Amino acid sequence: MKHTLHITFILFTIGNLAAQNESNKTQVIIKQADRLYRDERVSDAQVLQGNVIFEHDGALMYCDSALIFQEENSLEAFGNIKVNQGDTISITGDSLFYLGDEKLAKLRGNIFFKEKDLKLTTNILNYDLNSGIATYYYGGTIVSTENNNNLSSQTGSYNSNTESLFFKDSVRLINPEYTIESDTLTYSTISEVSYFHGPTFIRSDENLIYCEHGWYDTQNEISSFWSNTYIISKEQKLEGDSIYYDRNIGEGKAYGNVQITDTTNNIIINGDIAIHYEKNDSSLVTGNAIFTQIEKSDTLHLHADTLTFKIDSATKRQSFKGFHNVALFKKDLQARCDSIAYNEQDSLMHLFINPIIWSDENQLTGETITLKTNGGNISNLFINYNALIVSEVDTSNYNQIKGKTITGYFKDNQLDQIFVKGNGETIYFLGNEGEPLTDMNRSICTNIKIKLDSSQIQTIKFITDPSSNMAPISSLSNEDKKLAGFIWKISDRPKSREDLLK
Repeated sequence: MKHTLHITFILFTIGNLAAQNESNKTQVIIKQADRLYRDERVSDAQVLQGNVIFEHDGALMYCDSALIFQEENSLEAFGNIKVNQGDTISITGDSLFYLGDEKLAKLRGNIFFKEKDLKLTTNILNYDLNSGIATYYYGGTIVSTENNNNLSSQTGSYNSNTESLFFKDSVRLINPEYTIESDTLTYSTISEVSYFHGPTFIRSDENLIYCEHGWYDTQNEISSFWSNTYIISKEQKLEGDSIYYDRNIGEGKAYGNVQITDTTNNIIINGDIAIHYEKNDSSLVTGNAIFTQIEKSDTLHLHADTLTFKIDSATKRQSFKGFHNVALFKKDLQARCDSIAYNEQDSLMHLFINPIIWSDENQLTGETITLKTNGGNISNLFINYNALIVSEVDTSNYNQIKGKTITGYFKDNQLDQIFVKGNGETIYFLGNEGEPLTDMNRSICTNIKIKLDSSQIQTIKFITDPSSNMAPISSLSNEDKKLAGFIWKISDRPKSREDLLK
């Protein structure tokens, strides 16, 4: 009993002296120890052993043994280290070096930092009691039980005042729904928003996201990415200067230099703005939108003010639609119209509102035009109502075929046969090869069958009630040489992919 009282008196006396050492700085106070003595080997320090407790500005530090340097207002502590600040922060470790004037705690070995639901484990940690910032080096892991986030990196820091974290080098955030890998990441435990700097990958069952800058709201599952950013989902890749993504509804919006790539169907869609819907695997693109389908024999390029593209989840068949100012370019076929629709299920491409198709020397027009595709090539076409085919013979004369409907069949990507059904009319010009044209033949027949070779008419078969009239060209006016509804718009014909945007 006398021994215990003596130790308590010594601690009380030393604690008071330490507190008065410097009036402008708060001294570290010894609250408790089983034994206190001086060691000749460390003459500038006092040695404390057994159930040691220090107090400094409301923070309590516990250990098995310690050295206290009163002049430097610092201490070294060993074994079962524990630091408590306030009611929420608790730190444990193997050893502690504490600088009282700076209020800086340097902990080493098996460190466990806890505040509320946040838990940090590492081997090297500096904790500034003034700023409330804990910094770790050479690897650390932070677990938040409230939002199921597990964060790890080589270096990092936690600000207990703002409840924000900073991570650098080999950053990894693991959540049951996704994983984030980044070079640099900041995270707020209050807002649950992560900010990325440097190459970043976000992986989930639905998709893979890459960016070099951005933010992710982990609570509301919305995000924004920029700088070389893309999203890969199922068979599609969405790229753009910036992307806004809502994981709740599976919707990604891309802005600037947009590209959607479907590697399964060899399709690329470019534009200024795109929206991709993951749940039904569809996309909408506007602003200089171009749809490209790559085939071995030829590549289809299609422009429209607005393009939609969809993959059927059951059949895996594609479909697309284009609205307003539609233009199409293939090496062997070009077209313009207001709207277009294609479905791989029936391989039909429908052109609506003032459609025009150019195939070799022929221009085809009508109320609507339908193309049947096969392996990327056009196998046949159907022109419905006011069907008209025109080919230029010279600058003032044109061969013409007209009917209520026209069906055309292709061979080696060239028109090979034409069937006119209803109100059939033809105009074609005659003359010796290499010499000026001499005559024009005009025929009327309900149904007509025409055979072509290298886009030139070889034979015409008039099937029902034909009538024909041959006249010298010199006797005809310009109006006589044109069927009703004649149209020739060769200047609108796209000659390249670049022409589609003109």
